[in-house]
Amino acid sequence: MPKIFKENKLALLLANIFTIAFWIFLISFLFEIINYENAPFYIYKLEQLIKFAPPIWFTYYLWIVRKGFSK
Repeated sequence: MPKIFKENKLALLLANIFTIAFWIFLISFLFEIINYENAPFYIYKLEQLIKFAPPIWFTYYLWIVRKGFSK
């Protein structure tokens, strides 16, 4: 992890928020291009899973596994 994130938790938080926002925007955009009107219902459920699961995993990795709060 870069030194700035070890020393400055605000930078880590802002990077986390920016990454999650970018991910959600990117996935929403891609699904808007790929999706069509008569898509099966499970496509929408997959979209939600793909949209929100990786940010949760990323946040867990940054703050729990890498010990973002411990000094």
